Amino acid sequence: MVRELVVFPDERINIASADIRVFDESLFELLDDLKETIEANNAEGLAAIQIGIPSPVVVIKTDAGYLELINPRVLRKSGTVSSVEKTLYLPGIERTIERYETVSIIYQDRHGEQRSMKATGDLSLLIQRKFDYVFGGSFANKMDHNGRAKIEKEMHKAGVSGSFDTYAPLSKREYFKSVMSKLLFLEFLTLFALFFNFTEETMLSLYHFDLFATVSALILNAGYFIYAKYEAGRVVSCTGCQIVNFISVSLKYFAVTSILFAASYFLVNPA
Repeated sequence: MVRELVVFPDERINIASADIRVFDESLFELLDDLKETIEANNAEGLAAIQIGIPSPVVVIKTDAGYLELINPRVLRKSGTVSSVEKTLYLPGIERTIERYETVSIIYQDRHGEQRSMKATGDLSLLIQRKFDYVFGGSFANKMDHNGRAKIEKEMHKAGVSGSFDTYAPLSKREYFKSVMSKLLFLEFLTLFALFFNFTEETMLSLYHFDLFATVSALILNAGYFIYAKYEAGRVVSCTGCQIVNFISVSLKYFAVTSILFAASYFLVNPA
C-alpha cells in the first residue's frame, strides 16, 4: 500500500527508532509499503519514519532490486565528500552536506539474519541519508540555526509554514555551554572589585570563587567536548564533519577561561 509521506514541519521525523525484535508479517507488510511508496514517489529509498512508522527499517532501490536494512548500524567509515542532497521531507530544498565516502554497516534481513556490507560512492551517501532518519532527523539537523532558518524561509515562500525550533530538542551539550558561560560571566564581574574598597578578606573570597569557577569551567569544557563527540556519533552520520566545530568551541572557552583567570590572579588575588 502506498503510504502518505511525512513532510516538513511534521514533528515525527525526529523520532529515533527502537530496534525491531519480532520479524513477522507486520514487518513484511511495512517493507512492502515502503517499496510501493518508493515507486509512487520515484524515490531512491525511504526510512520507515518517512511514512510515520518509528521503526529502524530502511529500503533502498538499487539496480539489482531492493535492499532491505533492518536495525542498521555503521561500523566503520572513511574519507569525506561533499554531497548535494535533497529529501522528500523538504520538497524543493537542496543543500551540500559533508558525508563519509565509504561506510561499512551491519544490519538484519527480513528474517532476522545478521548481514554486513561495505558501501562506497552514491550508495554510501544514500545509506547515510536514510540512516539520519533512523536515528532522528534529516540533513537539516546537521545545519546551524542560520542554515535551518534559510530553509524555513524557502519553505515559507513555497507556501509551507513551520519552524525547526518548534520541535528540535535542545542538545544536552548546550547545558555545558550555558553553565560555563554563567560561571565565566560571574568571574568577569569579580575583576571590577579592584575599583571598590573591599577588605583583603573579601578579595580573598572573590579570588577563591574565581579559582572554583576556573576549575569548574575547565571540567565542564572537557565534558562538553566528550559529550558532543558522543552525541554526534549517535545521531549524525558524519561525526568527523562536526569535530572541527566542537574543537573550535572548546578552544574558545579555554581561551576565555585562561584570560579571566590570569586577570583574576593579578587583579583580584590579594597575595
